[in-house]
Amino acid sequence: MKNFLKQIERLENNEINHFITNRKFDVLNNDIIESIILSGSFNPIHSGHRALLEYVSNLLDRNKYYEISIMNVDKPALSIEELLSRIPNFSFDEKIIITNSSKFIDKVKIFPDTCFIVGYDTAVRILDESYLSDNETLDEFLNMVSSRNCFFVVAGRVDENGKFNNLKSDEIKKKYRSLFMIIDEEDFRSDISSTDIR
Repeated sequence: MKNFLKQIERLENNEINHFITNRKFDVLNNDIIESIILSGSFNPIHSGHRALLEYVSNLLDRNKYYEISIMNVDKPALSIEELLSRIPNFSFDEKIIITNSSKFIDKVKIFPDTCFIVGYDTAVRILDESYLSDNETLDEFLNMVSSRNCFFVVAGRVDENGKFNNLKSDEIKKKYRSLFMIIDEEDFRSDISSTDIR
């Protein structure tokens, strides 16, 4: 735990941009290669998260990671107490990357050659320029995604009215469609949400 807390302090001071841990708060030295990363708050992690990561991992034959950012675009920063309460809910063999990167433009810089799994809501935000910094454009961001050899796998989700929503390829500029792999509802669907569990 002491080493874990030291890494959190280093993250907060921008001395590092990530580290890897597990449910026992060990600090792991694994290289992140050929990776699939599912980012989220995981409050709490549930079977839908696990099934989605497993489905994409089997589809693409890549190494699986969860990612929790202590910073968030839409919410307050994650407190150390909240983080310490969430990590033990993971399984023994699950690896969790802790970062201070709330935006995908930062994640792409840190993790090249990575497949990022996102839900429909997040995919919509990724394609919304208002979530970028003032001096950034969507074209610049997606060109960076391409140059870093990254891409997104998008899973649909059910809204509060019970409607299943998913990204459509025609919502993406043609030249960037190869950066988004959309999972059909028939291939994978999970209606579980952390909000419902809480």
